[in-house]
Amino acid sequence: MNRENMQTTKLTRTGLFLVLLIICSQLSIPIPLIPLTLQTLAVGVIASVLSVSEGLLIISSYLLMGLVGLPVFANFTGGISIFFSPLGGYLMGFFFYILITKLVLHFTSTNIYSLMLANLAGAAIQLLVGTIWIMFYANISLSQGVMIGFVPFIIPGLVKIYLVVIISQRLLNLSLLKS
Repeated sequence: MNRENMQTTKLTRTGLFLVLLIICSQLSIPIPLIPLTLQTLAVGVIASVLSVSEGLLIISSYLLMGLVGLPVFANFTGGISIFFSPLGGYLMGFFFYILITKLVLHFTSTNIYSLMLANLAGAAIQLLVGTIWIMFYANISLSQGVMIGFVPFIIPGLVKIYLVVIISQRLLNLSLLKS
């Protein structure tokens, strides 16, 4: 594949996964403070199948789009105020999800167990960042923060990670992802 075709493939891949993230952000179940969405499912797939640079580019683009007011976040919201709400830490945690997941996968492989471990680590760190943000935002204790910002997302997170592994294994076999 020549350089121009590689660049076109990378641009297409990045655009498709950005769209996936935006769509998954709108699929939500409203619960108090933080809606339960499929954002982290999309972030997990992105972290599992794309390069670090592509993953960080997608997350940066997504957050920038939301920052300038485009309604890309859960429930068609956007704007700088979202970053100064209970959601801000979870959104910023996407960077850590990508980095931690790719770090684990760098030292392992993309088999089912490695994908599961990498995404468990990435998701846990992302939730931890969100929980710490909520603690400061709401001026609450660590135990309160964990009960509000971490515990309610454990079971849904495990289900999403299971789906991430299934989807990622299939996507890793596509020629669109090989460059």
